[in-house]
Amino acid sequence: MGGILSSLNTPYTGLMGHQVMVDTVGNNIANANNEFYSRQVVRTAAEIPLWKQNYALGQGLSVLSIERIHDEYTFSRYKRATSEKTFYDTSFRGLKEASSYYPEVDKVGIYNDLQKYFNAWKDLSIKAGDSAQKVSLAEQSQTLINNITTTRERLVNLQKSLNQELKTAVEEVNRLGEQIAILNKQIAEYESKDLNKKANDLRDLRDQYEFEINNLIGADVFKNGLQGSAPVNKNIADFEERYTLNVGGRVIVDGASFQPLTLDNFDNPDGLYTIKYLRTDHKEYNLSNSLNQGKVGAILDLIRTEDMLEDGTAGGIGKLQVYINDLDSFANGIIETTNNLYAQSARLSASSDILRINYQDAFTTSGYNINEGSFDVVMYDKQGNTLGKRTVVIDNLTNMQSILDQLNANVDDNSNNNASDDFDDRFVATFTNDNRTFAITSKNPSEEIYISIQDKGTNFAGAFGVNRFFEGSNAKDMRLALEYREDPTLIRAYREPVSGNFEVANMMQQLQYDKVIFTDYEGNKHSETISGYFRLIAGKVSSQTEATKTTQETKEAVYVAIKQEYKRSSEVSVDDELVNLIRFQSGYSANAKVISTIDEMINTLLGIKN
Repeated sequence: MGGILSSLNTPYTGLMGHQVMVDTVGNNIANANNEFYSRQVVRTAAEIPLWKQNYALGQGLSVLSIERIHDEYTFSRYKRATSEKTFYDTSFRGLKEASSYYPEVDKVGIYNDLQKYFNAWKDLSIKAGDSAQKVSLAEQSQTLINNITTTRERLVNLQKSLNQELKTAVEEVNRLGEQIAILNKQIAEYESKDLNKKANDLRDLRDQYEFEINNLIGADVFKNGLQGSAPVNKNIADFEERYTLNVGGRVIVDGASFQPLTLDNFDNPDGLYTIKYLRTDHKEYNLSNSLNQGKVGAILDLIRTEDMLEDGTAGGIGKLQVYINDLDSFANGIIETTNNLYAQSARLSASSDILRINYQDAFTTSGYNINEGSFDVVMYDKQGNTLGKRTVVIDNLTNMQSILDQLNANVDDNSNNNASDDFDDRFVATFTNDNRTFAITSKNPSEEIYISIQDKGTNFAGAFGVNRFFEGSNAKDMRLALEYREDPTLIRAYREPVSGNFEVANMMQQLQYDKVIFTDYEGNKHSETISGYFRLIAGKVSSQTEATKTTQETKEAVYVAIKQEYKRSSEVSVDDELVNLIRFQSGYSANAKVISTIDEMINTLLGIKN
């Protein structure tokens, strides 16, 4: 069909098409500052022509669709760069805070307190009977202890603070995942390949939620059957046949269905969360060791406690937990080495901490730092004269029962054929599974015979806290022994119980120069001076913080570059849109002019007829 009247339809389609273009440009400009709004364009093509005998007559403009400019590959790179940046931002923030707990500068920090502590022992070795020096030593000991325990407490509190951030982040991931599932359903309902509709704004919103999930926890999105757009074929649109979103290798969004993550801290004494996923067999799967991206990955890298993987092997632990464990190893080394030396100071009896072993448990597999070797229990009278000694040997099979057997055995310690002056004649060693305390007590206290435990590599007195100077076993429970907290003047500088003897105090101040054995949380042994081991663990914090800062700066640069690339491909340029607005307005005006011209032609024809 043709004719002058039907000719009005051709410019009308152009008029309506350019109005859609102007409206789309207006929508783009209105959303110019919406970060996740994708620039939209009008896809058009010529209408099907009117076929004449010798030619095809064009019938105007056809609006195929309004599509968003979205590059999935660039968007994926942008999400990845942002997730990596967030990971190192979070990690550096936590490590920077932790490193501030080790302010090893002049007159501040644990290292300085160590020097003052050893100097106090030195002062006591010079004036062994001076009560003021003992009070000063107790004060310096308490200052050192407080700084160690406070540093550990601050690390634990940082863990707990980050743990709350983890909880909030996982809850937000669940909220966003549920919203994506809802959006998938809405997109599927709205879009129809037959009608060629495009849910551009819904897809933009879904991209925003994807981006935020990826930033929080890292995610892999799979859009199977994804199709691009092509203006030459109106049957090809931006559809996908299947949408899945995976976190830690597990699907939490599958089309319109959503499977939330769960948090569990029931078995953790500090309340630190484990992130779990409910599998299709209704068994919980531990995801914590699989999450290494985004904010959640960074927090877990800082606070993760040792978890068992699905195959039964142990997972890794977080950096803050390593620092706490290192501080515990450091405190344990000080406690046991000090107590092992202090046990040489002669007393009328000896007793240990309450132990975690039975009398038949082998020492070398008991969890205590007991080594193969021997120790002597030396007897002194009140004038400091040596009366004899009992040597106890420890091998890889030794348990508490064998210690008792050796101490209580009827042996001629002095080789003088006198059956009444040996160790077993004067003392008895005891240990039961009920009280779990090792003790050596005098059979005749009125004799005032003193005993000194002098070690030869076993660490027996240090590990079991026999006649201890420090209580506890780590940085959490380290204390000055109760009797010295209550009365510092009871501190003993001597080995033999005579006035003017300062041998123990002298060994204590010499300890700062000697290498001692520190056992880390993995069971590895380190031979270092006390101050050297502290520099080692403090240096670990500093070096990891600096390394993370360097990586953070690199990731920041990559993020900025990829974000600019993404903005160029998808975001709105107001300048470009204003140019388009002028173009489309001109096209609209031109089509209106065509309509006016045809109207004049019709009036001319009507005038001729009249």
